[in-house]
Amino acid sequence: MPQYGFHLNIANCIGCRACEAACAQEYDLPPGLMRRRLLVHDSLVGGKPARRFVSMACNHCTTPGCLNACPVKRYAKDPNTGIVYIKPSKSEDPVNGVDCIGCRRCEAACPYGAPQFDAELGIMDKCTGCLHRINSTTLPQEKRIPACVLTCSSRALHWGVVATDLADGGKYGEAKTKLGSAPDIADPSYTDPNIRFSSKRW
Repeated sequence: MPQYGFHLNIANCIGCRACEAACAQEYDLPPGLMRRRLLVHDSLVGGKPARRFVSMACNHCTTPGCLNACPVKRYAKDPNTGIVYIKPSKSEDPVNGVDCIGCRRCEAACPYGAPQFDAELGIMDKCTGCLHRINSTTLPQEKRIPACVLTCSSRALHWGVVATDLADGGKYGEAKTKLGSAPDIADPSYTDPNIRFSSKRW
């Protein structure tokens, strides 16, 4: 199974929040519910104020905390992409569907804050890597990627196979970067996230 993941070039991110908007539009999300969100980090670099933007969503971890914490087994990893997705509800699939009980254990288990509580419905929600787009047979091949990646005009956000595209020397593999490792981001050893950060402007 090829494991897919995100690449974020922090130097290229301009904080426009187009990724947030594209995600919200793709899923018709209600106000306040965000599958992708922009984190803003202010610091001092050489004694001068500096601002860094980090666009985050689900990292489709190799050992997902959300999947392991859910008592009703509502999360699963797609066998073809490694994407951690939400199973259909019982109303959507009476035979194999799973209903969220709103316990929020997945929220507590995720070090990246990916699972979000939908207060109106009383259930958890999160990024599913736009699995419906990736598996589409009608979209052009170049559009079979997550909506957030498709809309990123500054070329900060990318999607690819971890073992090749995100590897050292790969399409998005910048030397001296570590999978899942960046300042102010959770220790990647917790869940083995499938995201790679780089900071060299392209």
